[in-house]
Amino acid sequence: MRGSGGSWLVGLVLVAVLATGCGGGQSQPSQAAAEPLTGPAKVKVTMDGWESPTDLGVVAAKAGGFFEDVGRNVWVGVPARPKRPVKYVSEGRDTFGVVQLPQVAIAKEKGAPIIAIGSLLAQPTAAMIWLKRSKIHTLADLKGKTIATSSVPYQKRFLAAVLARAGLSLEDVHLRPLGYDLVPALLSGKADAIFGGSWNLEGVTIEARGAHPVIRRVQSFGAPSYEELVVITRRDLLVERPDLVRDFLSAVHSATGAALENPKAAVRLMKGADEPNPKDDWKVTEAELEATLPLLSRTGRMDPGKASALVRWMYEEGVLRQRIPVSQLLTNDYLPSRP
Repeated sequence: MRGSGGSWLVGLVLVAVLATGCGGGQSQPSQAAAEPLTGPAKVKVTMDGWESPTDLGVVAAKAGGFFEDVGRNVWVGVPARPKRPVKYVSEGRDTFGVVQLPQVAIAKEKGAPIIAIGSLLAQPTAAMIWLKRSKIHTLADLKGKTIATSSVPYQKRFLAAVLARAGLSLEDVHLRPLGYDLVPALLSGKADAIFGGSWNLEGVTIEARGAHPVIRRVQSFGAPSYEELVVITRRDLLVERPDLVRDFLSAVHSATGAALENPKAAVRLMKGADEPNPKDDWKVTEAELEATLPLLSRTGRMDPGKASALVRWMYEEGVLRQRIPVSQLLTNDYLPSRP
């Protein structure tokens, strides 16, 4: 159970974040358990990657006892590959997953029985990133270069749309799907640019480690604004266990509010932990938090108009092969009521 005081909660949350390797850490992720869900008390959620400030609501709910407060025993895991949460939820291995909204659209196009039920990150943060020391100045300069991606399926289609703006195609570049290793690949020279990372995580991490990134956000390539990081579940769960869906979202909503209450105190508590990470990690984490906190969704509510604009853009750019009705992508019906 959580103790009294928002600063204690956030300190605990951030300890959990750093313990799993925030901002391009080197620890190995674990796969979600393979057995199917059995029983109402067994709730599993797989994140979209390393636990980080972007999914602070879920991490805080777990670390601070908010899930226990609503009577739910929740397991939170990091996937071996970023694309796994959709698969796990679709197959019923997990109850919930954390993914990017464009990924939901691609999955729905392929018939996945999933739906977004709440927003964690209210703005897109995806970006193309290279270093100033490179000879890359424009997208056209990427011809013949190596671009590392995080292996999330939709990003290859996104990248094709981005390159087309410079008259290039995927055949004009060398793709390296590297999962979580984008930052090391760029800093070591194994990749000339990275795509699919975030300006507020990978971009900030690169800068905090003394390099000088050039960051081109997806909005500069014509992408509309949208809720980027969302929670998904299976559609049938909405009918079979609506109370579970509401409890989960209520806990995440409450934890997000508590974690945002006093982030400065949280960082101070982090520095006083018994087993702190290297000082460089503190610097990186502080920078990531500062960049990310203003982007978090405080209500979890998703804007159907923004989602519609995203689907239209993805269709026009060839990222989607058909327009997906917004009603198939998301629902706000299970979020906590506004005060």
